[in-house]
Amino acid sequence: MQRAALTSYRAQLDRLQTQLGGARGEAPGTDALRRMAATLASSLRKLGDAAPAGVETNSSIISHQAEAFRLLSASPVVDARWIADYDQALEGTAHLLEQDRASANATEAAFLRQAQKNHRIRLWVERMDAATPLLLLSTILCMGWLKREMRLQVSHRVKIEMELRQERSSLENRIEARTAELQSEVKERMRVEQLNRGRNQMLEMLAQDEPTEEIFRVLVEVLARHRSIWACALHLLEGGALHLKASADVPEKLIRNLQQLSAGMAGVPELEALGQSQALILADLAAERRPWTELLRANGIQSLWSTPFFGPAKNPLGTLTVYALLQYPPSPADLELLETHSQMAAMVLERCRLQEELRRHAYHDSLTALPNRLLGQERLATAIRRAKRNGESIAVLWIDLNKFKQINDMHGHAAGDSVLRQIAERLSKRLRESDTVARMGGDEFVAVLEGIPGRADAQGVAGALLETLKLPVEFEDLQLSVTASIGISLFPEDGDSADELERNADLAMYEAKFGNHGTHAFTPILNQALSARRELEGEMASALEHGGFELHYQPQCDREGRVAGFEALLRFTHPTLGVVPPSRLIPIAEESQMIIPLGTWVLREACRQNRQWQLEGHPPVRVAVNISSMQFAREDFADRVAEVLEETGLSPVFLELELTESVVVKDFAESTQQLQRLKRLGVSIAIDDFGTGYSSLNYLNRLPIDRLKIDRSFIQVLHEPNSTLPILEAIISMAKNMELGVVGEGVETEEQRSMLCLKGCDLLQGYLFSRPVQANRAAALLQAETLYASAEQEDERIVTVG
Repeated sequence: MQRAALTSYRAQLDRLQTQLGGARGEAPGTDALRRMAATLASSLRKLGDAAPAGVETNSSIISHQAEAFRLLSASPVVDARWIADYDQALEGTAHLLEQDRASANATEAAFLRQAQKNHRIRLWVERMDAATPLLLLSTILCMGWLKREMRLQVSHRVKIEMELRQERSSLENRIEARTAELQSEVKERMRVEQLNRGRNQMLEMLAQDEPTEEIFRVLVEVLARHRSIWACALHLLEGGALHLKASADVPEKLIRNLQQLSAGMAGVPELEALGQSQALILADLAAERRPWTELLRANGIQSLWSTPFFGPAKNPLGTLTVYALLQYPPSPADLELLETHSQMAAMVLERCRLQEELRRHAYHDSLTALPNRLLGQERLATAIRRAKRNGESIAVLWIDLNKFKQINDMHGHAAGDSVLRQIAERLSKRLRESDTVARMGGDEFVAVLEGIPGRADAQGVAGALLETLKLPVEFEDLQLSVTASIGISLFPEDGDSADELERNADLAMYEAKFGNHGTHAFTPILNQALSARRELEGEMASALEHGGFELHYQPQCDREGRVAGFEALLRFTHPTLGVVPPSRLIPIAEESQMIIPLGTWVLREACRQNRQWQLEGHPPVRVAVNISSMQFAREDFADRVAEVLEETGLSPVFLELELTESVVVKDFAESTQQLQRLKRLGVSIAIDDFGTGYSSLNYLNRLPIDRLKIDRSFIQVLHEPNSTLPILEAIISMAKNMELGVVGEGVETEEQRSMLCLKGCDLLQGYLFSRPVQANRAAALLQAETLYASAEQEDERIVTVG
């Protein structure tokens, strides 16, 4: 039907198009044009009404065109305007017809395509109708095959379900077994973790310095908790018996029997294990028919194993025992656990022993066993607090041994150590138990006397201590003489702190030592002396930096009085104190470590001045320079001397270094090496103040030295009743035999000069010839023929060269 409608519509389009063609070719007559317009209007109305479905038309446009032709046909006037509208309407209609034709063609093509598709569908349906019997047969066959397959699948499924059920049962059994294993492992791991926690706890307690008893308590508790049927006890060996120190889960009645296990007790497992030095295992106490095992069984113990433990030196320390409440043969792991804990007990004891030893070393002197400086200061501070509460006095005695260094130098450090031990013992016995004696270092001790009534009482105690210390000290076959100096300070008069009391007692001790007082109590004047000493030290440092020191030179003459050399002597002029003697300068320089740069300056200045004299044309002579012990002890001292000689240009033969006996023999091997280095430079070596020290003549013979200087103390008493002439003769004779030169110091009289010349002394030095003079006056002495003057010329000589 749609196809027929489309065909009729196309026919109308063709007719209308023919009419349009005729309308264009019509002669332009009025009536003909109106008729044609009416025809076109009618045809357009029919075309709009006859448009079939599927054709794209615009009915409003077609109606508009039809209405336009209708109006043209009804118009009474046909003019140029009418003709133009007529032509325009024809053009519009023609265009509209073209559009409708195109739409009809498209619709027809769609109809054709749909018809082809319908044809194909019809063919497919016809084929399906023909194949329907075959499909039914195939379906029947497939249904049979599917039923067989389903029965096979059901059978297979039942079999699989049975296998799964069996596998599930087996798996459940394995899971139950594994669960039991895991539970056992968890329990074992928990026990191990518990052991580790216990061990860590013990290590922490050791680190925190907890009491040994507490650590042992934790140890036995950790071991006892490892098994619910275990109890544990730890014994330490003290005085030949085992003493119970810690226990865990041991029955109360049994603890009383385990308190002390003496060596005479028979059948005690702990004693047997200790005696055998190995673990003892009793897995069944019922098989042991002994009184002690019956006692254990009466208290519920059925088996036990005990192991001893030892110190680093394999010395027995004690035993660790596990008691089982059931018959329980220990496994290797149990025995290893017991051994591990016994070793830990030994470690605890060794750690505590080391801590105690460290504590003792930290607070006690290892040589004398007295409290050391730290503990002495703590006890003094404690005594001060106690005295403040009780309103009492305290005396602090600072004790220093005189010339103790000489004992070490002469007899060795073993003798010095013996002296210190015996002095410490005497001080401890002489004082009360409530008093404190501490070694402050070296040869210095401090005594703290509590409850002392006053200063006089403290001085009385100090005097008694001096008398005790004066007794000879025995060392091997020697009787060593020891003296001391004691300084005293009192609380609260001389200070209210430990540091202040110690400092003031130390100041008083120095006053006692240098003033040869034996004992001396602190006074405020000593503070002034300390301030003056510090002021002098500051002035000396400034003088060293800005050239405030100078050297004076004292000549050394031959027997005819001719100048053969000089000794360089340090001089320092203080702004207010005037000339400060070397006896005061040198101790301050040594104490402040200023002696090294000061000694280097002296050496350089002496060499420079001697070289200057030579350049000025004066006769060349040696200049002697005193060397301190601190300078000589430096490894680079010989290098410094070489540098000074090179810097100043002085030949080494014109330099002599003076050293005291005590400096040379302090470390004989090192001193010999140092002297040999100096000798290789070409300088001379002299031993100063010879005869006052304690050096061995055997050592002296082996030292590379050139001269001995006899101390002035031997020369000044040559003509007194207790003359030192025999000593003088022995020194000179010994020096000659050793091919050493001899210099006599402190020559002040003609009698001394004559005696020294008679005995063979090579050089003389002293006020008889000249006092120490400045460099320019020393140069004048070099030009003098002789410095010796008779007694009648003495005053004139002093004026001339002084």
